[in-house]
Amino acid sequence: MHPPFSVLARVYDGLMEDVPYKGWAEFVMAVLAGEGFVPRSLLELGVGTGNALLPFLRRGLRVAGIDSSEQMLAAARAKLPGSVQLERADFRSFSLGERFDLVYSAFDSLNNLTEPADLQKTLSLAFFHLNPGGWLAADLNTPEGLRELWREEDWEEDGVRLVYGFDPQTRLGRLEAWVEGELEVHLERGYEPEEVEEMLEKAGFENAFCLTYPEGRPPHPLSDRFWVFARRPHHAQQAIP
Repeated sequence: MHPPFSVLARVYDGLMEDVPYKGWAEFVMAVLAGEGFVPRSLLELGVGTGNALLPFLRRGLRVAGIDSSEQMLAAARAKLPGSVQLERADFRSFSLGERFDLVYSAFDSLNNLTEPADLQKTLSLAFFHLNPGGWLAADLNTPEGLRELWREEDWEEDGVRLVYGFDPQTRLGRLEAWVEGELEVHLERGYEPEEVEEMLEKAGFENAFCLTYPEGRPPHPLSDRFWVFARRPHHAQQAIP
C-alpha cells in the first residue's frame, strides 16, 4: 500500500477538473475585502498539484505552499513558476522562517488531520506564520458532509477505483484509491464549525467566523462543508518557531 497522494497524484488533476479553485479564491478575497484587508502574500497548506494557488498568483500575490506528498509537489512544480516556494513539510511541524498575509487551505486539506490535537498544532503554526493583522482562510468538511459525501460508494473509471466509507462513531471517512491496481488509503475527520472556532481562539486568533460557499452565510446543522476565517491580532508579535 502506498502513502496518501502518491499514486493518486498521477490522475489527480483529471479527477478534480470540476473543482471551483477560481471561485474559492474570489470568495476568500471578497470576504477579506469586506474586512478591509487585501493580502499581498499567501501560504497554502496542502498545495497539492498547485491548482488552488494559480488564481492568487494571477492576481499578483506572492505565493508559497507546503505539502507532505513529493509526488503532488512534483506536479505543482511542473505547473507553477520556479519563483514559487514549494516545500515538502508536515502540517504539524512546518517552519518556513517567514510570515505571510494569508494562510490558505482549500478542499478539506485540514480534514486529513484526524486527531483534534494535530489540527490544533497546525492552527498554532499557521498563526505564527502570519504577519500581525494577517488572516487564515480554510475550507473543511463537517461530519455531516463526510456522512453524505463519503457514504458507502464504489466508483470506477479509466483504471481508477474509489471506494468510500464513513464511521459516524469516530467521524472518520475512509477512501481507498486504486490507480492501475496500486492502492493508497485516505482518512478524513469531520469537524464542526464551533470546535474549529474554539481551536482558533486557543491558538491566539481573533474575529473567527464561518461561512458557506458560495452563499456567504453562516453554516447550519446540515451544512456539508464550511470556510473558516480568523485574524492574527495586530499586537501579536511572537517569533516564528
